[in-house]
Amino acid sequence: MSLNRRQIIKAAASSASIATLAPNMVFGIPGKTREKFRIAAVGFGGRGKADLNEMKSHPNFELTAACDVDQSMHKNVDGMGSDIKKFQDYRLLFKNSADDFDAVVIATPDHMHAPIALMAMEHDKHVYLQKPLAQDIAECRLLAEQAAQKTHLKTQMGIQIHAHPAYRTAVSWIQSGLIGTIKDVHSWSGKGWGGEMKGKSPTTPPAHLDWDLYCGVSEKLPYVEGWYHRNNWRKWLAFGTGTQGDMGCHIVDPVFTALQIKEPTQCTSLGPGPFKQNFALLSHVVYTFRGTPYTSEELNLTWYNGSLRPSKVEGIPSKVKLPSQGSVFIGTKGSLILPHIGNPQVYQVDGTPMNKLPDSVGSGNHFHEWIDAAQGKVESTGAPFEYSGPLTEAVLMGTVINRWPKEKFDWDAANCKFKGNSQTVQEANALLAPAYRTGW
Repeated sequence: MSLNRRQIIKAAASSASIATLAPNMVFGIPGKTREKFRIAAVGFGGRGKADLNEMKSHPNFELTAACDVDQSMHKNVDGMGSDIKKFQDYRLLFKNSADDFDAVVIATPDHMHAPIALMAMEHDKHVYLQKPLAQDIAECRLLAEQAAQKTHLKTQMGIQIHAHPAYRTAVSWIQSGLIGTIKDVHSWSGKGWGGEMKGKSPTTPPAHLDWDLYCGVSEKLPYVEGWYHRNNWRKWLAFGTGTQGDMGCHIVDPVFTALQIKEPTQCTSLGPGPFKQNFALLSHVVYTFRGTPYTSEELNLTWYNGSLRPSKVEGIPSKVKLPSQGSVFIGTKGSLILPHIGNPQVYQVDGTPMNKLPDSVGSGNHFHEWIDAAQGKVESTGAPFEYSGPLTEAVLMGTVINRWPKEKFDWDAANCKFKGNSQTVQEANALLAPAYRTGW
């Protein structure tokens, strides 16, 4: 019998911890703690390697275990520790080496984010998890719930631009009332992680790659050289979340932070639907959010990617060239353009640049902050799962509803589902927690 992700993960989350550390061995709990912060890395071919390189400048960083389904990547962690235990299967990492680390850094393809992170939290490990938080909305909800229950564990989603001075400055200026009450937001990425891929015959996986482990909880697709691992997996419904899931978590992050929005009440896709196995190349999704102290009574947030990104936005001077990626905030006193990644540009209502601006905000360190929080040196992280869960839920909503262009969907946040009983709503709700592959 095939169980959906919600059933499987919820069962795992409610079970007893497989390996519970003694209280004085867990960072974040009162008692004697180690000086070194022992980390296990899962996935370090690209972004994961970059994350570790950023973390290793922390004086307490210590890499003690590493896991990647591609053994050719194992060399990437050489030199990051004196006696690193290496694995291909993350389940064996936890089974055989859980006492060797206190935290886990996860940078796998999207479909494996939640299974690994939830197993880590059940082993009482702090978690740094790359964006998007999960591949499916139900998984995001479960990760946030688990983090809320295990408050001694410190979590962080890998949206490192959250700590960039440009983003921090934009958040500060918007919350100061510089451009007034925000009426409308437009966010976009010119990238296009999508488009149909077909017509190639299966090939034999290389000996250094365990293809079954790579597919993991998703369906086991026939291996085709160059189609998935290492650079094209984001395009596939089985493994990624498309451009919106990838870049949306970065670009919409300062919108959520500045305006303190949480969950949409309604969303509509105006772009094309996905292909049978691949994400659409383009996206255009309109969200409605309840008002906050920083917005009008209701707030519209519009997402675009690929060639659908806007060249002009009402409220921005027509002569201003918009960045290839970023957001525009339209307020009652002016407007703010926030490039990804670049300094905010501010205009008055009449379209002239706003020259008298508040002080800028300095940068933080997204990576060190997580270690410091886990060791009790700072109170919390900037993007814990309680924050990044709802953010990712909203982002991923667009990747679900784009199958029904121009159909309005009302969101029941409390019950994590779309409202209504129509066939379309039932089909959409079924996509919030797809089934895991048998045996996973």
